[in-house]
Amino acid sequence: MAPAEIATIAEKESGAAFEVQIKSPGSDKLKTAARLRLESYEKKPTTQLPTLLGARNPAPLLKEQRADKARQANEQKKEAAQRVREEFKTSAEAKQKTLEQQLEKAGENREGTLASIKKKAAQHIEKVIEVKDTSKQRGEMTAEEARERLQQALLKKSDLRGEKMKEISAKATKHNEAVADKVLQHKEAMEGALEELRKKTPDERLMDMSLRLYERHFVVFSD
Repeated sequence: MAPAEIATIAEKESGAAFEVQIKSPGSDKLKTAARLRLESYEKKPTTQLPTLLGARNPAPLLKEQRADKARQANEQKKEAAQRVREEFKTSAEAKQKTLEQQLEKAGENREGTLASIKKKAAQHIEKVIEVKDTSKQRGEMTAEEARERLQQALLKKSDLRGEKMKEISAKATKHNEAVADKVLQHKEAMEGALEELRKKTPDERLMDMSLRLYERHFVVFSD
């Protein structure tokens, strides 16, 4: 076999192309289509190599794309969690404001009712005292004493009712906060499970699904 010769047919900073020649009688007169194409690259002023020779390694680009997707997913999760917190905060504040308005309105109605009751009771006591001769009845209350006792009883009842309404308001606020925390925890748990599922390969997902189906089938037939 004739000795082989290596001829440089194109060069570039990122690489070079070579052609191995096998000498044989009359081979100089024959040029393959590949050789003609490669020689045409050499004659071009820009000395550009074929795309395949100057191609970039796709591994770093793929890694960068995955990192970008992961960052975007994390940002979306953070934004979603923040939206949930803000929505529940707004909802809790709205409920708290509504409850406070209801309590305020109830307090105003209660004050009006108490004033009406006090007025009627005072009128009744005055009528009773006018009929009876209080000077002849030892130990009987005067009209002023009766009014004072009635006012004290009504004030005590009003204070007890106010404390009860405050207690109800505190319980409602605590309940709303607990519900918001549970919903947020459930959402975060679902997002975590979805993220774990995304990290698994298709084979691992198929294996997990098969195990779940087997467990359900086994439990049903075991019962």
